[in-house]
Amino acid sequence: MNRVEKLVGNLTKPPRLSIERAKLYTDSMKHTEGEPMILRQAKALKYILENIPVQILDSELIVGTMLPNPPGAILFPEGVGLRLINELDTLPKRETNRLVFDEEDARILKEEIAPYWQNRTIGTFAYPLMPDIMSVLYTGSVFILTELAGISHVAINYPFLMRRGFRWFLMESEKRIKELEENGVHDGEKYGFYLAARIVSEAMINYALRYAELAEKLAEETENETRKNELLNIADICRKVPAEKPESFWEAVQFVWFVQSALHQENYEQAISMGRIDQYLYPYYYRDLKDGRIDKQKAFEILANLWVKTNEIVPPFDSLLELFFSGQSTNQALTIGGCDIYGRDATNELTYLMLEVTNRLRLRQPNVHVRVSKKTPEEFLVKLAEVIASGCNAVALFNDEVAVEALRAVGVRDADAWNYTTVGCVEIAPFGNSFTSSDAALINVAKALEYAMNEGKDVQFGYEFGVKTKRPKTLEELVENFKKQLSHIIKLVVKGSNVLNYANAEVKPTPLLSLCIENCFEKGTDVTRGGALYNFTGIQAVGVADVGDSFAAIERALEAGYTMEEIIEACMKNFVGDEKLRRILIESPKYGNDDDRADRYTRMVLEYYCDEVNKHRNFRGGYFTAGCYPMTTNVGFGFFTSALPSGRKSGEALNPGVCPSSGMDREGVTAVIRSASKINYTKIPNGASLTINLSEDVLGSKGVEVIKALIKSAVDLGCMHVQFNILKEDVLKKAQEEPEKYRWLLVRVAGWSAYFVELSKPVQDEIIRRISCRL
Repeated sequence: MNRVEKLVGNLTKPPRLSIERAKLYTDSMKHTEGEPMILRQAKALKYILENIPVQILDSELIVGTMLPNPPGAILFPEGVGLRLINELDTLPKRETNRLVFDEEDARILKEEIAPYWQNRTIGTFAYPLMPDIMSVLYTGSVFILTELAGISHVAINYPFLMRRGFRWFLMESEKRIKELEENGVHDGEKYGFYLAARIVSEAMINYALRYAELAEKLAEETENETRKNELLNIADICRKVPAEKPESFWEAVQFVWFVQSALHQENYEQAISMGRIDQYLYPYYYRDLKDGRIDKQKAFEILANLWVKTNEIVPPFDSLLELFFSGQSTNQALTIGGCDIYGRDATNELTYLMLEVTNRLRLRQPNVHVRVSKKTPEEFLVKLAEVIASGCNAVALFNDEVAVEALRAVGVRDADAWNYTTVGCVEIAPFGNSFTSSDAALINVAKALEYAMNEGKDVQFGYEFGVKTKRPKTLEELVENFKKQLSHIIKLVVKGSNVLNYANAEVKPTPLLSLCIENCFEKGTDVTRGGALYNFTGIQAVGVADVGDSFAAIERALEAGYTMEEIIEACMKNFVGDEKLRRILIESPKYGNDDDRADRYTRMVLEYYCDEVNKHRNFRGGYFTAGCYPMTTNVGFGFFTSALPSGRKSGEALNPGVCPSSGMDREGVTAVIRSASKINYTKIPNGASLTINLSEDVLGSKGVEVIKALIKSAVDLGCMHVQFNILKEDVLKKAQEEPEKYRWLLVRVAGWSAYFVELSKPVQDEIIRRISCRL
């Protein structure tokens, strides 16, 4: 077994629920009551990094475990982590995404950790400011506010950090503290910021030194000379980075991982992304290769180790969150390829190598995003098509020209727009100087249509969550009602998000993360309070095509002689006794078939949504930005959504992103791409997901040209994002029956990869339904 196989083998153990971080964090917070919150957070991180068990696994070249004995889930009691307490008995027995733990950990969690956080979480701080919003949120049917858990969802400015090292931050913090003291500490907020920066900078240096000491100890104990030398090299590297600037490729990758690992102790485990990694690591790789300090095989092993490390943690979701966010992904995105700040192609040798690592390992993490443009070299497009045609459902593609225009539209400077990176699933962001909170909320757009038909009332719950509107008699009245309902929901979400941003700034400032985003340190302002240059808040639309299809279907049904009242009543009854009408609705024009009637309605719905979102300002002084992707909330939201005039029945999944509704793509892949290209992406600066499901006929060399042509088509026609699944329906069904035999079966979901057997059954079923789209 080679090194990479050993590293991947470490991931096969059942993930455990880790309480170590939660216990250390809670103990620290108990001892710092009454101090400024930013100092309490800095001291808590310092205490965690000083006391969390350190471990170097056999064969590792990159060290730093996020939790003892990975894989496992880190608990964040200050967010929503304690939701799991009521499900401890069932966690190890769940059909998917089991978490194991021992009884002593359960006791500590219940008796020592949970009581302290009873009235101290982000949510308990925010609740008195928005009880009306929380009552809707708890139903899980209309919207989800993810910032209850924290913020995260950010791309880390590793070039900025690696040009300095944390000793520079330590010394510069001390300098600025003295300057403020000499002037009577006229700015208390800055003073607190730099005191916290000094604490976390020193903590980062000492954290690495713990690994240096462990590596030296293990080197003394081993009799394997090769491993002894590796461990001594690791010790030397850990004594250098992240305290100082890295000089070698190995040092640079280790620098990245130490920061990535520590950030996951400070911030909850969603979408802490690595940015344009092939660009900022390339100078180290090129220099080492040129000077003979490294060869491609060693570089491959180092990168493979980094890829594996991102799989050490899974999210600790309860059963409800598992329905909405299935698949155990932490969405640590990294971006390769694309253009430089001047719009010139920047594909390099490391771009190819990272793509090869992704193809060879086929892990669910990291979330590998490939930037492509009309300037992408033909050679790289062929390589990309070969990887996809080999059955690697682990990459997504982003269209540079389209993404750049979307960022320009929200005021991003030209060079920053060209230097965009991806965050989490499909979000785009200026690299290194932005705090996008790019998955702050998700909205069930189809609920607005349900309310529009039913005078603002929720069909399933009976509550009047929407605004009061009259029962529509015409399509025009329904569209107007829909806009009023959607605008109302968006206002609720904006208020909720701004309250939660305020809560995060008060309860959970993030001193380490603030060092990792350019402008924060210079300004002496925490990232949660607007320290970044660009401050966005991303809100996602779910079910857009279902609404567009509904309007197109109503138009057809009205032409056939039905009244609006008959259509609405049929939906209220879930089409019981109305199969003839339902057949007309289903057979009407649908988005995804290059039919202008259906496509224009979907475009209209999405444009209105985007205009309503993008006009609002956020707590940090920036703007809200519209996105269109669901995670797996299209299944969760669909479960709580009544029948729609599109012909969709109550409880069925909604469409994900800018994909067609399930089973409605009747004219093939090219038609799907053409429909998706009609979307106005300049209004979607937070990203949109498009998944193309292909048959096994395109597997292997015979499919390379086909896939390359589809990539070029998506780029040339102006789609923002595209990802491919090459799946066999019979294999997916076998995986449902015998999951242990299909442990590594990887699928693309809405902008990320998941092991099929770790998705919830409803999500698995929806994927199987969707592979009816064949080329």
